[in-house]
Amino acid sequence: MPTIIIRPNSTVSVGNFSNSTGGAIFHNFINDQNDATFTNNTRANEVFTVGLDDVSLSGATFNSFVLTTRTKKGGKGNAEWNAQLQTSGGSALCNDNFTSTSSSYADFNSSSTSFSGGFSESDVNGLKVRIETINNRQCFFAEVFVTIDYTAAVSGYGHDVNSVGSSSIGKINSVATASIGKVNSVD
Repeated sequence: MPTIIIRPNSTVSVGNFSNSTGGAIFHNFINDQNDATFTNNTRANEVFTVGLDDVSLSGATFNSFVLTTRTKKGGKGNAEWNAQLQTSGGSALCNDNFTSTSSSYADFNSSSTSFSGGFSESDVNGLKVRIETINNRQCFFAEVFVTIDYTAAVSGYGHDVNSVGSSSIGKINSVATASIGKVNSVD
């Protein structure tokens, strides 16, 4: 099944964090696939929440997701944090605690979690990530992203016709398949 990766595209809220090059837009430090740009908490037990990219997958079935944080410890002991993927209303779809004992960046993944039935494109487009540093630890974050497994919407006619696969059929007798409800009285 195909996957899509969505990354932070907006900052919902941010506590006391210091960005690697100062000043710029917070979420840009954790969405650029570059370990040289990062953010770290400057006080204990700080929180940030970021909005994620929108998808254009009308009619798709959203199967499961994995939340990934690319993190390392600083010079003040191990890094410890809580990572949540949340709905637009703030309900946690995953809620995981992680510990990094390394001073090199590594990916930390939530367990693959299934979306509830009926999770739609607009639901995906409302997702956000909430990260909280915990246990008075300092954490360095280089990346945050969500990998979503989905099933694409069926395009073309819904049945094979004369051994031609339905996904390969765009028109029948010059009529777009989207406009055809039945062929020879068959749905």
